[in-house]
Amino acid sequence: MAESPDTLVADADRGRAADALRTHFDSGRLTLDEFEERLAEVNKARTAGDLECAFRQLPRREPPVSLRPRDIRWGSMVAQYALVNAICILVWAFSGGGDFWPKWVLLFTLVAYLRRAGRHSRRRRFPPIERGDR
Repeated sequence: MAESPDTLVADADRGRAADALRTHFDSGRLTLDEFEERLAEVNKARTAGDLECAFRQLPRREPPVSLRPRDIRWGSMVAQYALVNAICILVWAFSGGGDFWPKWVLLFTLVAYLRRAGRHSRRRRFPPIERGDR
């Protein structure tokens, strides 16, 4: 932060800090307990120094993990589906048409795409809660 540690912070600053902490939690840098503890610190923070304290031992800048690889993967799946089917339809069209055999490729790739999409949507958004030794 370029501000003095004694500068008072606004609710918007606390909100941005909470979002940044959430990103670190999603990246796996914080456990659920650490995340909740630091989130409480952020919500109680009155100065920029208090906010900085909540980010101890965390990198200053978020690495490319924040590009949300899951979103990129979805785009990649759609592109693969479209590319394979477009090639098959072009081969069919340039080979003189006739019986529309690419329908089987369309059907097979659609089933594979839906299975893969279903598998991704059933995954948990948050990591499982760690259980201590009993």
